[in-house]
Amino acid sequence: MFVKRYAQYSVKRPWFHRINILLVLLVFVVSAYELLENEEFIYLLGVAFTFLATALFASASSFKKRYLGHES
Repeated sequence: MFVKRYAQYSVKRPWFHRINILLVLLVFVVSAYELLENEEFIYLLGVAFTFLATALFASASSFKKRYLGHES
């Protein structure tokens, strides 16, 4: 259900979707840097967040192609 809503929202507001992608990329870069620099496992949460967000984006893209007729 969340995938369906995000897919519809990203079709209506594509700039919001692009900003979300940039924020997830920023979280990944900062988390990877801090993990390498400080060697503390707490920064793996940022990497895990990135993987979950990427899965959401992929599922929403698949939903858009299949049911909404949009090419991502």
